[in-house]
Amino acid sequence: MDVKSVLSERGVAATAKRELVVRVLEAASGPLTPQELLEQVGDGMNRVTLYRILDLLVECGVATRHNAGERAFRYCLRRGPSGHAHFTCVRCGRTQCLDSRNLQASLGEFVKHLPMRVETAEVRFGGVCEACLGA
Repeated sequence: MDVKSVLSERGVAATAKRELVVRVLEAASGPLTPQELLEQVGDGMNRVTLYRILDLLVECGVATRHNAGERAFRYCLRRGPSGHAHFTCVRCGRTQCLDSRNLQASLGEFVKHLPMRVETAEVRFGGVCEACLGA
């Protein structure tokens, strides 16, 4: 992913700290909490700066913020024009991004019949992950 291009396409200046956050999100195996992000970006960024960057990335559509049933939100890169769903394991607590193409088509059809304009949707599944089922 060309991070500078992604940010500039969204009208956001590609500062070194913004690029770093996007790269960490891109390399992550799943959605991250702000604390997990801070641990990965190192000492060059404080919590306030990180939260401002995350708010900006969500606002411009580069990242998504979702509630995994914890106290902290989790962040990941946006996939597709309308985002994607997540799964959180009730045993190990791991949250993972899901390929949501079929779900998006169904949700798109569903919202066509609502008497309002839906601009965002958050879908989160909970249960037992494949690793915990095998244990």
